[in-house]
Amino acid sequence: MLIVLCGLALVVGCKNDQASSSDSKQVMCASPGNPAPETLAMIDSVQKAQAAIDPLKITVFLSAERARILKQKVDATNGLDKLNFMVMWGFEELKAGQSQDAIRIFDEVLQLANTMQIPGKEQTMLEVKKLKALSALRLGEQENCILNHTTASCILPIAAEGQHTKTQGSEMAMDLYQEILKASPDDLTSKYLLSVAAMTLGQYPSGVPKAMRMPDNYYTSKVAFPHFTDIATEMGLEQRGLAGGVAIDDYNNDGYLDMMVSSWGFHDQLHYYQNKGDGSFEDRTVEAAIKGVTGGLNIRQTDYNNDGNIDLLILRGAWFRDQGRVPNSLLRNNGDGTFTDVTIQAGLYTKRPSQNAVWADFDQDGWLDLFIGNEAVPDGGPDFYFPSELYHNQGDGTFKEVSAQANLQIVAFVKGSTGGDINNDGKPDLYLSILNGNNRLFLNESDAGGIKFREISYTAGIGEPYVSFPTWMFDYNNDGWLDIFVSAYSDGSEDLPGKVLRAYGKKDDPFRPRLYRNNGNGTFTDMSVVMGLTEPVFSMGSNYGDLDNDGYPDFYLGTGEPNLKSIVPNKMYWNREGKSYADVTYAGGFGNIQKGHGVAWADLDMDGDQDIFEKLGGSFEGDVYQSVLFENPNQNENHWIVLRLEGADCNRKAIGARVEVKITEGGKTRSVWEMVSPGSSFGGNSLQLEMGLGKAEKINAVKIFWPGKNATPQEVTGLQMEKAYSIRQGEAPKEISYTYTPFKKTGLAEHTH
Repeated sequence: MLIVLCGLALVVGCKNDQASSSDSKQVMCASPGNPAPETLAMIDSVQKAQAAIDPLKITVFLSAERARILKQKVDATNGLDKLNFMVMWGFEELKAGQSQDAIRIFDEVLQLANTMQIPGKEQTMLEVKKLKALSALRLGEQENCILNHTTASCILPIAAEGQHTKTQGSEMAMDLYQEILKASPDDLTSKYLLSVAAMTLGQYPSGVPKAMRMPDNYYTSKVAFPHFTDIATEMGLEQRGLAGGVAIDDYNNDGYLDMMVSSWGFHDQLHYYQNKGDGSFEDRTVEAAIKGVTGGLNIRQTDYNNDGNIDLLILRGAWFRDQGRVPNSLLRNNGDGTFTDVTIQAGLYTKRPSQNAVWADFDQDGWLDLFIGNEAVPDGGPDFYFPSELYHNQGDGTFKEVSAQANLQIVAFVKGSTGGDINNDGKPDLYLSILNGNNRLFLNESDAGGIKFREISYTAGIGEPYVSFPTWMFDYNNDGWLDIFVSAYSDGSEDLPGKVLRAYGKKDDPFRPRLYRNNGNGTFTDMSVVMGLTEPVFSMGSNYGDLDNDGYPDFYLGTGEPNLKSIVPNKMYWNREGKSYADVTYAGGFGNIQKGHGVAWADLDMDGDQDIFEKLGGSFEGDVYQSVLFENPNQNENHWIVLRLEGADCNRKAIGARVEVKITEGGKTRSVWEMVSPGSSFGGNSLQLEMGLGKAEKINAVKIFWPGKNATPQEVTGLQMEKAYSIRQGEAPKEISYTYTPFKKTGLAEHTH
């Protein structure tokens, strides 16, 4: 192994975190294909932490191991105990992806139960039939949507080219669900799953008894919208895996957007897809010296050391509760195509279950600080005490934990976090999405004494929904004030399909998303119902962007929960000039029923409109799926501009900067606002600003509100539409090359028997 020691000398772009003190720890650089010793040490630490997890104390992973243990119990018991262990064994085989084995086991359970005298026998056998039906439905998904994949696979409503050619699984599921519904006609989840099974065979609605069908207009859109096509497989970006994260950005500074994609499986490799600049991508994982770096439900890009290279934070341990003592990883971009894990050297090594983080310059000193939201159970005892963390960037490659000094001691099940300047005072504030609790908003009141926050949750009016997950700040109505979006999640009281159907047509469901309009005075108004966001959506990964370049932010919600019955479609919402949102899920082709996690919007082919990448997959070992990449068909004449900002007095990537583009449209003046941010708490948009300008006749001016202490707003004129510019703080803009590079599609094999 070639190892290069990076001291103060520059070695192919790799340097020592811009260390300003002589006693800063030196960090070893990686070489292409060879992880640095620090990286190897962290790989070993992560693997040991994962190996220590007790499979009997968690439910969302290690199903194969639990199945093995349960099989031993089946062999060692008789009677009712044997029957119960067989049901549990079959369920774990199902979660592990062994659908055929699960079907066989549930058949044996039904046969055995039929010969036994057991309490509630009919109901017991009905529940087992539901498990067998679900196993059959999963078998159909595995044999068709995964192994025989098409661009229309498992996207509701299922088109002819997405219908199953291997029909055994769906046919069995249809028979079972109809039998179940005859015995239990009010079972909404079974009604929903019957419709999906029939649709995969081209038998919906005619093949489903009317009393068992979904509402007639359930799969129709009220508005017309262009259809987006999934091209991930054709692009070699269909990485198959579990739930994970994505961060799209220019990692090698060549002007083209690359991808980092993670999956939370213990052995699931982090992948680096480098944009070749010709419409194609190349997997450069090995060359980037990150082979062996695994896991991560979420990843967040940053430039923590202000060297101009995009670094990466990998978050681990989420959902494992007291078993989630797995360290995160900070990957430093060495600037030579390689990355080095500097977690320990940076002072960020802890073992707490975490899935969300915010990079922001909270004290305005020009260096990005870090908030990590951990999953703690209040009053759960020492085994569940995982306070969230706030790290102050010391400016020398290291961080100091300062949550106590900052009045930010959070002990809650934090599932989402986002930062932004809600009161336009130049300081980034912090919003937290809490699972099973009130969401919380903290106002940044940092001064010369350090980072300080004051909670304003109660007076701000932003507490709901009480079971929530992804969140972000954006300006949905372009009034110059950052608004807050937070999406609901499941409380586990009912299967998601049943919840969705039960709420269908209602106007105010408690599980609807919340869109909080900033009133400009420290308070917010819930606009979700007014804006048409009334349907319950149970989101995991989500993000926002601009589908049609009209200058108003749209958003995409990746849905689901661990439950395998939770095959509710991912949802797309189109912003109608800041006055309402229209559901264009089915019209636009976005209704994939696999669990959606990391979502990123980015103009990957540089044609001026944003494409959408989503990391699909669940949390059970067998609930894997391909990633999707929706190509924007660009079927309008709206204008756009791309801006790449570089801080001088503020952080190098200008994270937190807000930009106002003043345009003339239809003879009237209006503004389009955007913030430099990865977007949602789950998924990483590029840090370059890709701004739609609608039908603008011209750009009047661009005003940049740089982050940082005493930063002066910068106004720029003379910019043209359909152009890209680099703007360094305080300097004149420079036009940069931005040439359309059509996606190189390899072609997709036909859906065959």
